[in-house]
Amino acid sequence: MSDMWADVGTKSPIDHYGNSDYWKNVKMMGGIYGRYTHLPGLSFRLSIANGTLYANDVWNKTGAQGAASFSDDYVQRYYRNLDVKTTVWESSLMVEISPMELFTNWEYSRLAHSRFQPYLMVGVGGMYFNPRGSYTKNYETDYKEWVDLRPLHTEGQNFDKAGYPVNYNQYSIIIPAGIGFRVDMGRGLGLGLEYVTRYTFTDYLDDVSGQYIDPLRFDIAYLGDNVKADMAKKMADKSFELAPGTKHTAGQYRGDPKNKDMYSTISLNFFWKINKRNSPWWR
Repeated sequence: MSDMWADVGTKSPIDHYGNSDYWKNVKMMGGIYGRYTHLPGLSFRLSIANGTLYANDVWNKTGAQGAASFSDDYVQRYYRNLDVKTTVWESSLMVEISPMELFTNWEYSRLAHSRFQPYLMVGVGGMYFNPRGSYTKNYETDYKEWVDLRPLHTEGQNFDKAGYPVNYNQYSIIIPAGIGFRVDMGRGLGLGLEYVTRYTFTDYLDDVSGQYIDPLRFDIAYLGDNVKADMAKKMADKSFELAPGTKHTAGQYRGDPKNKDMYSTISLNFFWKINKRNSPWWR
């Protein structure tokens, strides 16, 4: 189960997981890894994974309805009215530490030989991501399609004017860290459950970071391509879909550029021990 922690969506995990709309759109990641145990309780694992992240500002509706003023964070997020579905490919190398094995006497401790082993992990990796947003093609039928956001330059990336940001890179370094436990089902098969958070070095996992721009800039940038210009304007500011006539002024913030984005997974692991020696080398 994969979750995005960025500008779009809710601010707190309680609002995130406690929202019924969230559970209607749970996204998944899947992958494979190889793990080598160097010493009891100290392992290295190399992994590759692929999946989808999703977030929606509508998850803030309940909080917005109970807000005291329009400037409340719930209200601002809700009326921003953005959603994003981001495809992610990642690869990482992590160190895995099992305290009950590493910090006890491996030969004599019952904890070290327990079938149940909690563990911590941390490492480094890289990711590729591609954010997409829902574009309403027909408001009468509410027909929508998912479109790539980076080519639309929704915050004026690479526009020929001072002060606009450069276009963001779709590749980023990640720092994964997490906690989990595994249970040996025999000499070969094992099961595990773990939670891993990835700290990224990008603020555009959801295509949101900086400020709204003057919609006229899209007409200038995409002169001769009215369809793309119209799509870019609608995807940059979708508040009008909730409150007709509403439009953010240039310079207002869409997101928080000071904080980088994160994403996490809660995963069930199945693993098979390829080399099942009766007596490990460290004995």
